Amino acid sequence: MQPDRSGLKFLVRASLGILLSVELCVVVVAAEPVERSTYVEHCAVCHGESLEGTVQGVALVGRDISGGDSVDALSTAIANGKTERGMPAWRSILDEQAIKSLALMIAERRAGGFFFGLGDEPTLPSQPVQTRWHAFSVEPVAHGLDPRPFSIAVRADGSILVTESMRGLRIVSPAGEVSDLVPGTPMMDLDDPALAEEGGFIGAGWLMDVALHPDFAKNKWIYLHHTQRCSRCAQETNPLTSRNVLVRGRIRDGTWVDEETVWQAPAFDASVWGDAVAGGRIAFDDNGYVFITVGMRSMHGIQDLSTAYGKTHRLHDDGRIPSDNPFFGVPGALDTIWTYGHRSPQGLVYDPQTRNAWNTEHGPRGGDELNRLLPGRNYGWPLFSDGLNYDGTEVAWGRAQSEIELENTEPAVKSWLPSIAVSNLVVYEGAAFPEWQGDFLIGSLKASDLVRVEIEDGRVAGEELLVKDLGRIRDFDVDERGWIYILLEHQTGGRIVRLKPAPTGS
Repeated sequence: MQPDRSGLKFLVRASLGILLSVELCVVVVAAEPVERSTYVEHCAVCHGESLEGTVQGVALVGRDISGGDSVDALSTAIANGKTERGMPAWRSILDEQAIKSLALMIAERRAGGFFFGLGDEPTLPSQPVQTRWHAFSVEPVAHGLDPRPFSIAVRADGSILVTESMRGLRIVSPAGEVSDLVPGTPMMDLDDPALAEEGGFIGAGWLMDVALHPDFAKNKWIYLHHTQRCSRCAQETNPLTSRNVLVRGRIRDGTWVDEETVWQAPAFDASVWGDAVAGGRIAFDDNGYVFITVGMRSMHGIQDLSTAYGKTHRLHDDGRIPSDNPFFGVPGALDTIWTYGHRSPQGLVYDPQTRNAWNTEHGPRGGDELNRLLPGRNYGWPLFSDGLNYDGTEVAWGRAQSEIELENTEPAVKSWLPSIAVSNLVVYEGAAFPEWQGDFLIGSLKASDLVRVEIEDGRVAGEELLVKDLGRIRDFDVDERGWIYILLEHQTGGRIVRLKPAPTGS
């Protein structure tokens, strides 16, 4: 007997407003955002239905705004008004939440809106790019990958391991030749008719991060984070049920061998929520530990220490559980948890300077985050967020039933408002760009930008836009020369490019 998928389809479609917006960057809003009706009622008469301006008021898009166009600056302008120009102060009419919602809507429109897909086809700069400290060239390495690749790992011989979310693992040669799929890796079960009907993008059975063991030259261990189709987990019969699993293995004679399971989410945590919110990143520290991320996979359990959802986990590299983990031995808690309260983690890295793991994660509407992952700390989701729900209301899922206050959660080191759809990050360590040593390189899916972020004392001390509109950046790696490899995704095919120092005098 075939399982009844009618309930599954209802769940999938009911969840799309949250699920697709997190990872696939396609926002489906069930109702008109509240700020739109507020804008039409109070603002459109002067600034136009589409923010284009009228004879009474200036345009809010397509031009610079005096005082700045950040959400904070726009909120201040709306609240205080500009009486000398005939704009009233709205703080006596609209509450703080309504003002922030209006400001976010304007910022989103100025940034091109928050409806976006796989973006424009990547276009590489034809000339060297000059930044504050260094000039670099951007050159192609490989193309013809699946449109939705996920991760890369550069090996010492110049070859590159590439994961394709819905396909498997490939190897790119130093000359840029793309191999067939490596046989023997965890199966990518994406041939189910229910997946095809929904476009395959919500996923179940994705291959996500790939990472080389720090001592790879000797032990040859390669780590893969994937989601395992397990329709019998948690007594589920839906074909889309999956859970996060971390394995390690080796590639010998072009085949995946010696596989060992390092960690897997408990069977009761298997979920029909799509793998788009599964997290799935890997990072090693310099003491033999490995960190992994697991996304929310549901709106429930994120604040619950007995589930794997919405957490960062820490293990020995062979899967043993460290006894100094913050919740080790705590009744009812998973011993592997390092941090909790995460929404949709997109990036993970260990910084040897701060001796901390860091993550990037998608907020809801706005509120993308850069977080310093301190042991045992709560990062707030779904109780609090700097962003808003997609209907423009304040994020407060379950807050009325919770005893946790905002001051009991760890604030983001940086928030992006509006959202840039932040992707992975890397700590730069290499000789090619010495002035960037120890800085974070952070990518964007929506803005398609590459940003350098300086960190001092655990805080952002400076930022520089290195490349604008490069393409949807999914992942990074740095080779032994210090050249930076960037994984781009697009519907015409994924590709790899690299940044290397520009020729002297260019």
